[in-house]
Amino acid sequence: MKEKSKLKAISLFNSNGIANVSMKQIADALNISAGNLSYHYKNKAVLLASIYEDMYTETLDYILPKNTYITLFHFEEMMLRFSNLQQRYSFFFNDVVHIIKTYPKIAKQYEKSSLTRFKEARKLMEYYIETQRLKPEDNIIDYNKTIHTIWMTSTFWQAQKLAIQSPNYTINQCPSIDMLWQLLLPYLTEKGRDEYLQLKQFVTRTN
Repeated sequence: MKEKSKLKAISLFNSNGIANVSMKQIADALNISAGNLSYHYKNKAVLLASIYEDMYTETLDYILPKNTYITLFHFEEMMLRFSNLQQRYSFFFNDVVHIIKTYPKIAKQYEKSSLTRFKEARKLMEYYIETQRLKPEDNIIDYNKTIHTIWMTSTFWQAQKLAIQSPNYTINQCPSIDMLWQLLLPYLTEKGRDEYLQLKQFVTRTN
């Protein structure tokens, strides 16, 4: 019942937003009493914390692999996995500011996991520089800022699509990975660009 309750809560949160769903509504959707639901999850904060723990555990896979050859496809694969996570937990990313303000424990966990991802992303950038896929940093190029921009773009991707839905504006209708690549393309070396073009050909053939 605990897992079933989480899945139902996620579905309702995704459809209506976390602030608009009560524990009673979740219990009603499960055809159980509010008391039965509270036996498994004392309140919405506890329920959300359990859901976030699942999300956090999944993001541990989005790190540098050990003892293997890394290509630009690794960046694409990480971002695609994160995009998939966003779609399954869209409520979290649509309501992330509200969640951070309302649930301080989750806010701390989220900040910690984000800082960890920044460090891993920095290692990936340094690897791409060492293997001559990315241009080296100088007084103009700052990959820490690039990493933060990638984080912002990917984190708020779902929310910005809700904010701008005009049928006459289609720039944001592309997959998020296409937009993220735009942040890295100016910094690719000739070797990096060649690998990127090969990657896109491969992705086009297999999609």
